[in-house]
Amino acid sequence: MEEKVTLNVKRKNIQQVLEYGMDLRIPFTVMPKGLAADEFEVDLTVSGIKQAVGLGMFAKEHKFEVSGLGEMAKLKPTVTNAKKPEQKDAGIGNLAEVTSSIDSQNANSAVLNF
Repeated sequence: MEEKVTLNVKRKNIQQVLEYGMDLRIPFTVMPKGLAADEFEVDLTVSGIKQAVGLGMFAKEHKFEVSGLGEMAKLKPTVTNAKKPEQKDAGIGNLAEVTSSIDSQNANSAVLNF
């Protein structure tokens, strides 16, 4: 399975991408991006999961914009219909209030109940 990944790179950072591709023997092509003279598109052909993970870590570390992942780039919508459980209040305060009221009642009585 070979997948093409496109990195959008500025001229000052292109050397890092070229060295990365040559060091790991990843086939790549470089094309200027539109009319901008400072931006380039580097197409890298990733053939394995290890190369893909390594490239993702490299791109994240150097803050490169990644595009062209095909089916993997499509985000699936997440549905969050989970309902929060309702809290039933029986007229009793929170645990700290209940414990403090019990402690104050026990302090007044001489008998301790365990």
